[in-house]
Amino acid sequence: MTMPPLLMLAEGRKPRLRKAPLERPKEIALHMRVAALLRDHARPEWQWTHIAAGEVRDPRTAGKLKQMGLQPGWPDFVLIPPRGQLHCLELKRLGETLSDAQDDFRFWCIQHAIPHLTAYSMDAILVAFDSWNCLEIKVSSRMQKGGAK
Repeated sequence: MTMPPLLMLAEGRKPRLRKAPLERPKEIALHMRVAALLRDHARPEWQWTHIAAGEVRDPRTAGKLKQMGLQPGWPDFVLIPPRGQLHCLELKRLGETLSDAQDDFRFWCIQHAIPHLTAYSMDAILVAFDSWNCLEIKVSSRMQKGGAK
């Protein structure tokens, strides 16, 4: 068990300074924010959906989904503009990495010039959505320069 810094000072010992832990919101919170943003501000001519493939399921349900054609590695959100080019958005919690299947899909997208973003924050998502022009709102120029607070 670690001793609190004030108790260490009282004993005449020097406490070690530690960095404050990084805030790591759950990935689902990011999913909900993106879905709300798209529901409220997506251009009406764009189509989008969330692919619910990553949740923990009982083996029977997972087996049914696999038989129905669910493929590993697909992104969390797919967006399609009226001109028909697929846009992919994979969301990750800060500090997490892509699975092998997700990395393979991302690489496939790169090979075929399909826009694909792996995002860890809402700021990155807003900048990508602005460049994809899929929202009826615009990201401020301050945020694009990295000054978002």
